[in-house]
Amino acid sequence: MNSIIEKKDRKQITKDWLSFFTGFNEYKPMHLIRRNGAFLCGIYLQTHSGNWDYEIIFHIYNLMVDFPVISLSSDTFLLNHKRARDGVTLFQHKEGFSNYAERLKQQIPLLQKDIISCNELVTYIKKTVNNSIGYPAESLRDIVLALFKCGKITEAEQEIANAKRIISQWDDDATQRFGGVIGWEKQVRELMNMDILNTTIEKQLQKFKLDKFTDYQLIC
Repeated sequence: MNSIIEKKDRKQITKDWLSFFTGFNEYKPMHLIRRNGAFLCGIYLQTHSGNWDYEIIFHIYNLMVDFPVISLSSDTFLLNHKRARDGVTLFQHKEGFSNYAERLKQQIPLLQKDIISCNELVTYIKKTVNNSIGYPAESLRDIVLALFKCGKITEAEQEIANAKRIISQWDDDATQRFGGVIGWEKQVRELMNMDILNTTIEKQLQKFKLDKFTDYQLIC
């Protein structure tokens, strides 16, 4: 019979994952964070309502956009051999959590080294956009801002055009929250100001108490 994951177990699970991904810090129990320049890479160990097991989610968070919480943007679940989400019980964790950690590392190239490049980040986000069953307007925005922050202005403009093409194919109900193609572009272009972006990054680092975390950089 599976055991319930309790508070003390959460602490040990977090500690175990930190021992495998040494570039990460504990943000909260079961939530690990690594800073790469203007972005955060996260590993979120999400328990279900019964606390019988946890799912493993890799995600990105853009520090250049002010948001009240660290959201799970451009997220990817660890999948099993059947391409289904893999849940880890407390027993399975104790028997060999490192097997799950290694599989996640192989599934997510951004976890294979601490210092990553802008191109590698953009490639990952684009993959989540292509695999998304929703309407990833925020991920499309993050692609543009990552390129802009790195001074890749021409590429950023190309991605704005690409995003507009993608968004134009979505249902009106899905785009209403950000004003459709025109509204999305307006919001993104308002953010494309280096002073504003740098100020937002610093405010976010202070708000989430991440200012002491090592910055492993985003190589442009």
